[in-house]
Amino acid sequence: MLDAEFSALYKKYKNPIFAYIFYLAGDRPAAEEICQDVFLKVYLNIAKFENRSSFKTWIYKIARNAYLDYAQAQKRKVTIDNIEFFVKELEDRGMSPEEHAINMATKELIENTLNKLSQKYRMLLILRDIQNLSYKEISDIAEMELNSVKVGIFRARREFQKIYEEMEEL
Repeated sequence: MLDAEFSALYKKYKNPIFAYIFYLAGDRPAAEEICQDVFLKVYLNIAKFENRSSFKTWIYKIARNAYLDYAQAQKRKVTIDNIEFFVKELEDRGMSPEEHAINMATKELIENTLNKLSQKYRMLLILRDIQNLSYKEISDIAEMELNSVKVGIFRARREFQKIYEEMEEL
């Protein structure tokens, strides 16, 4: 029975957790490896889940910690090589070559802007604006006070906009 329940949880959370880790790691093979580690930890520790938070928050917290462990081991700059995997809404197959070029430039600008943000701000923006998690869920995942999350997201958005506009002028 546990395997069937785990399989259902895996199917439900695999894509959002992978997307979250991929945005943070910026490397598909690394994201796949970290994602496997996350689900192994979930499988091995599911009996320890205490329902003090939602399961969603618990698994995102495991993903966050697995990524931080990876990042500390790597000590390298995060790059996003395949942002179009997650920014499909910017691309419309029926667009003209000019529109396509503009979309490609926009994707590159977004990628470069994300890379210039601190890890903390990048993580907050990904959780809120890309993963669409609530402030409460982000608070639990990031182990930050709710008001600190709100202020952090506000500042991250402001910093993103500032960097984006500066880079747009180049």
